[in-house]
Amino acid sequence: MSRPHPLTALSEREWAQAWEAEQRALDALDSNRGSWLPNVVETREWGALRWTSGRPAHAAATGRAAADSVAVFRPGLTSSDARTEILAALRDRPPVTRALGFGFRRHHLRGAAIGGGIGGVLAPLVAVILRFEPLLIIAALVLGAAAGAAIGVAVMHFRFQRHRADVLGNTNNVRVIAVRHVTPAFLRLVEAATHLAAGTRGSEPHPQTREALHLAMWSAAELVQEKSDHTGIEVLAADMERLARAERGA
Repeated sequence: MSRPHPLTALSEREWAQAWEAEQRALDALDSNRGSWLPNVVETREWGALRWTSGRPAHAAATGRAAADSVAVFRPGLTSSDARTEILAALRDRPPVTRALGFGFRRHHLRGAAIGGGIGGVLAPLVAVILRFEPLLIIAALVLGAAAGAAIGVAVMHFRFQRHRADVLGNTNNVRVIAVRHVTPAFLRLVEAATHLAAGTRGSEPHPQTREALHLAMWSAAELVQEKSDHTGIEVLAADMERLARAERGA
């Protein structure tokens, strides 16, 4: 298990527990195929960091994690429901079962049950109306249920992905930044915010400090998304580093 990353506010024990849980989830899939990657969403007062281990086989072998994305809540977003919805959209939970090399989540199974039920009723009903032979009616039931289940899975997958994209794409509430697209200055800002939180562990940071941190993160996220001049992010990072040093020396 790798040591805690500089951008994480988790302790070494918390870090280890989080990633061991992800490796157990990966082992439970009993397969390295599929699109699911071990990941942990680390919540912050100003937002969250999403960590991933890369390819499943590599994750299982090394247990190493890398920062995948940073989500910054809009300052003033106090709704716990909205925050929970954003965090749930960030968190990619492992499939609950596998079949034919594919991982299926709960919404897939729900879609399969609904679609299979509808198809299993409509197809034989049509066959009865058309006065098919009994064997053909049975075949229609089986094929209808299978086709309905497949359609149900596809529909629920589309709806889930669309909802997730809508939640994370709502820049009125959150700004999500892919770490691979950011400048070193933005990572310096996140690291300074991490040190600031770690330096005040066990005691509440000053309200003005929390507000300044949040506003800096929100402004930097806007600059990254708009691909603006990086000078502004450099200034924010330098200011946050000075604030972190001041807090540690207080």
